Amino acid sequence: MSQPYAKRDNVFLAWYPACVNAEEAPATWAPKSSAFYVHIPFCTAVCDYCGFAVERAKGAAIPRYLDALRLEIERYAAAGRLAGHRFDCGHFGGGTPSVLSGEQLTAVIAQLRDVAVVSDDAEITVEVNPISFTEDKAHAYRAAGVNRLSCGIQSFDEATLRVLGRPHRVRDAERVIELAHAAEFESFSLDVMYGVPGQTVADLERDLQRAVETGATHLSCFRLELIPFTALKLRESAGLLPPLLSEAEVNEMSLLVSERLAEHGYAEYGAFNYALPGHESVHNAIAFGAPQREYVGFGNSAFSYFGGSVYSNHASLKAYEEAVFAGRDPISLAHRVTAREEMSRYFVLGLKMLRVERAPFGERFGFAPEEIFGEPLERLQAAGLLERRDDAYVLTSAGRVYVNNVCKEFYVGESYGVGQHQEFVPTLTPEQILYFAGQRERRLAEAHG
Repeated sequence: MSQPYAKRDNVFLAWYPACVNAEEAPATWAPKSSAFYVHIPFCTAVCDYCGFAVERAKGAAIPRYLDALRLEIERYAAAGRLAGHRFDCGHFGGGTPSVLSGEQLTAVIAQLRDVAVVSDDAEITVEVNPISFTEDKAHAYRAAGVNRLSCGIQSFDEATLRVLGRPHRVRDAERVIELAHAAEFESFSLDVMYGVPGQTVADLERDLQRAVETGATHLSCFRLELIPFTALKLRESAGLLPPLLSEAEVNEMSLLVSERLAEHGYAEYGAFNYALPGHESVHNAIAFGAPQREYVGFGNSAFSYFGGSVYSNHASLKAYEEAVFAGRDPISLAHRVTAREEMSRYFVLGLKMLRVERAPFGERFGFAPEEIFGEPLERLQAAGLLERRDDAYVLTSAGRVYVNNVCKEFYVGESYGVGQHQEFVPTLTPEQILYFAGQRERRLAEAHG
């Protein structure tokens, strides 16, 4: 029998990989760049289209919720879960964080800085509403290190605001922008909504022009979605809205948004997101940009990708608070992410940022993207939805229109055919349901003579 090797290797193999080097030594315990999200579920009024886990602030036990939030953060810190992370951004969303007093919101920021490593130059964003944001709050935020605002404007047209059921008026939107400038927020974002029943292309043109004129450094432009169990959906069913726009009309508006904002120097760097150079959202880059990094969510309905799992907290305020006060994690749903799902996330979420680089995929997973996702990559390129540009896969203009469809082409395993989980608690009152049901019956009776 011939010998398979010239010499038997008797070195005891104790660890691997063997390719250790001095260059990587300093990074051994470098903290991982991460993000945090804090959900504040309270609103002055609930907008008719809202599909988030929110509650009216009037009569709500806000101090009790903030106590639960404090305990949840303490639980993470005490268990050592935040160790090894450097939080390069934080985002306060909702709901409407600006319904809290300046002291209440900045106390949460102070706690997070006490128990976690938050970068000195971290991007800290607070979502504000034109009705509840004040000069005092603006200055309190700035003093606490908040350096970015996200303003829920939606439109500068009174008729559009009424259709949406927004509680503010155009003068309120103008005032919040004045406050942002007066408090010297160099980075602030506006939400603009289109595809609203009764809205015209000319209406949208005016909204975009005014949004640009405000000096906003970032714009998030969303298509309106009619969500079941919302007041807007009931109004539509009762015939109390102008006619819905067709898919072709809304697609035309999407194209207009991209073209007009590009003319003013805003780059479309992610689905629905446009920014002036240097003002792209750090939170978006961490949560979506491939290769994705970890983020942890605090509060009811908050999502996380942390510690190797994706999970969400209870949407119900009551269930969330009960779990926290009982000393339990308020997590309602979770899934341990497999190696193949990690690869899938790279494209599913990465394409939300319109492009994914090939090289980091190979560095992270040890395979070229084509070895794992060759079939969908070829098919999407053949369909004109995706193209190979330099060493990246980039959505085409057609691919951007169907971005969510394209992203789902990279689903794997148990995620096939599963819809996006929504942590949503309907806020409709019995009175609203009865009213809109009566309106629908009246309309049907009139239609039948």
